[in-house]
Amino acid sequence: MACIIWKLFNGTEYLVAENTAHTPPPGAENTGKIDWNCAPTPMPAPGDPFEVDEHLNRGGVKWGSVIAWATSKAGIKKCTACAARELILNNVKEVGWTETLKAITATFKDT
Repeated sequence: MACIIWKLFNGTEYLVAENTAHTPPPGAENTGKIDWNCAPTPMPAPGDPFEVDEHLNRGGVKWGSVIAWATSKAGIKKCTACAARELILNNVKEVGWTETLKAITATFKDT
């Protein structure tokens, strides 16, 4: 699957899958780049401690993915801004909590 690469004001890049309606959050820019192999990374099966440990050792908890999984199980549909928030939260380790919270707050400005 192909995805368009977008960049948030804080430099965090995120992907939008082809044929997906997308309203970028404030300050987001289309980079003009395409990721031709952007299939989502599967999360480990719940309750499989080996898979969970391996996942955590690779890069920590991807909080955006955790929240996206929980909300999908609760029947909440994923919106474009929600997808951006997932990506922002997944990059908290790289940019820190202060910048992450600023970026998430910016996604609520025009909603």
